[in-house]
Amino acid sequence: MKKILYFAMLFAMPAMAQQTTVSTLEDTSVEFSEQGYWNGGKIGNPVEGDWGEQTYYCTWKSGLLTGHVDYSFMEDYGYSYDWWGGIALSQRTSTELTSLDDQYNNIVGTGANGSKTFAVVYGTGTIDINVEGGALVNSLKVVNSSYAMQNILVGDGYSPKFQNDGDHLHLLITAHKADGTDVTKTVVLAEFTTELSYINDWTKVSLSDCGTDVTQLEFALTAHNTGVPLYACIDDIEVVTGAEGPASFENLELADESFWNGTDDSGSFISGGFKFENGHQVYDYGEYGVFNYCYGFFYTNRTATTYYGDAENEQYNSAVGHGADDSSNYATYNLNLYDDPKGIDVLGDEQVISGCYLTNNAYAYLSMKNGENNTKQFQKGDWFKLTITGLNAEGEQTGTVDFYLADLRSENEDEHFILDEWRWCDLTPLGAVKRLEFNMSSTDNGEWGMNTPAYFCLDNLGDEAPDDDVTAISQVVNRKSENRKCFDLQGRQLSNRPIQKGLYIVNGKKLLMK
Repeated sequence: MKKILYFAMLFAMPAMAQQTTVSTLEDTSVEFSEQGYWNGGKIGNPVEGDWGEQTYYCTWKSGLLTGHVDYSFMEDYGYSYDWWGGIALSQRTSTELTSLDDQYNNIVGTGANGSKTFAVVYGTGTIDINVEGGALVNSLKVVNSSYAMQNILVGDGYSPKFQNDGDHLHLLITAHKADGTDVTKTVVLAEFTTELSYINDWTKVSLSDCGTDVTQLEFALTAHNTGVPLYACIDDIEVVTGAEGPASFENLELADESFWNGTDDSGSFISGGFKFENGHQVYDYGEYGVFNYCYGFFYTNRTATTYYGDAENEQYNSAVGHGADDSSNYATYNLNLYDDPKGIDVLGDEQVISGCYLTNNAYAYLSMKNGENNTKQFQKGDWFKLTITGLNAEGEQTGTVDFYLADLRSENEDEHFILDEWRWCDLTPLGAVKRLEFNMSSTDNGEWGMNTPAYFCLDNLGDEAPDDDVTAISQVVNRKSENRKCFDLQGRQLSNRPIQKGLYIVNGKKLLMK
C-alpha cells in the first residue's frame, strides 16, 4: 500500500525532468557581419545619464540564458564618445591587437570546441538563468582576450607587462541564488608569482558547488593595476534543470549498446542530485598507436557480460548486463591507482545518502572467477572490497563503508560469492556528506599493487532503500537463516549462519534483528 500511495503522489505533484542545456551561443538571434561582433548598439529607448550620455540597455538570448550589454553614447560640444560594458558577442577569428575592433578577439581565434561565437566580458556584466526557482550551472569555459593578453605579455603606456610578484588578472564569477545567498568563485586568468602563468586555451571552470538554485551569474574583473584591460572571454555555459533526487542515469542519452567514457574531456556528468567525476589521458605510442586511458565514472547501456580483452569496449560491461531494476543505463567505475581518484559530489547542501546498488564489472568478475594473465582465480580466503568514504563540506571524513564485491572467507563454502547481481549498499552510516570517494582492495596483489581489475558498477544512488521501513522482529539468536538469502549491509551472505542482533537485508528487505 505504501508504494501505491507513493506513486499516486508522483502523479499529483508537478516535476521537472532533468535536462542539460549547453549554451554554445550559436543560437542567438544576433546577426553578425563577416568577422563581426555585437555590443548592443543603439537599440530601443535610451536612458539619459548624469553627464548627458544616452545609455541603451540591450540583451541577447541563448538557450536558458539572457546576457546584458550597456551601450552608452555621448555627443556634446562637438565631442562624441561611444562606450559599452557587460557581455558582448563576437565571431572574430583574429588573435591580434592592432585596432579598436580587436577588443573582441580572444587568443584562440574561435569559440570553445572550434565554434564561431563566443562572449566577451568587459568590466562587469550579468547573465540571467531563465528557470523558475533557479537551476544548477554546472560549468562554463574561459579564455583570455587578446587585449588583456597583449598587456600581460608586453605591457603598454597604461600598465607594464606582468613581471612582479602579485601581478594578476582575475575573473570573479558570483552566483546569485534563489534563497538570497551568493557564492563567488575566482578564476585566475593570469598571475605572476615566481613566474608568469596564464590561461592560454579554453578552460572549463566548474560552478556545480554554487548550488541548484542559481538565478543569475555576475561577472567582474580585477587586476593589480588600474591600467590592465579588464577583459575575458567565455563560452559553453552548461545549465542543468531538475538536478535533484536519485541518480538513475536514465537522463543521459546513449545509442543502443554504447557508453560515454569522457574522451570529450568534459571531466564529469550529472544524474539526479549528483556529479560524477571522470578523467581522461592520451598516450601516444608512435607506431603502436594512440591509447585513451579513461578512469573515474562512465555511463553505459551495454548488455554483454563478457570480457575477451577488448578493453576499448568491454571495460564498460557489467556482470549483470543491465541496470538495477532492469533499467537500461548504469555507471561503471575505473579506479586510477596512480593519480587523484575521481569521486562523486553532492549538488547543493550536504545530505544523508540512503545508499546505492552495486555489482561487479564484467572484467573484474571474470578475472576473479577464472583468473587470467596476471590475476589469479579466487579461492577460499580471497576477497575483493570496495571502500566508500564520506566527506563533509569542509572536506573532513565523516566515515567509511566497506562493501564486498567478492568474499570467499567463510569456512562454509555455501556463503562464498563473487557478486553477479545488483545488491543494495547502505550509505546512511556516513551521515550528511558533500562528497563520496572510493578505494578498492583485494587479496590478489603483486609487485605493482592490486592485480584484481579495479572496477565496479553502480546504479540508483540515493534511491529509496529496498524497504523504506526497518521492521523490528524478534528471533532466537542462534536460529539458522534457512531457505532465505540473507546479507549484512556490507554485502556478505549470511545463509546458514547464526543471525546475531543487528541490521540485515533479507530477501531484499531491511530487517532489524533484536
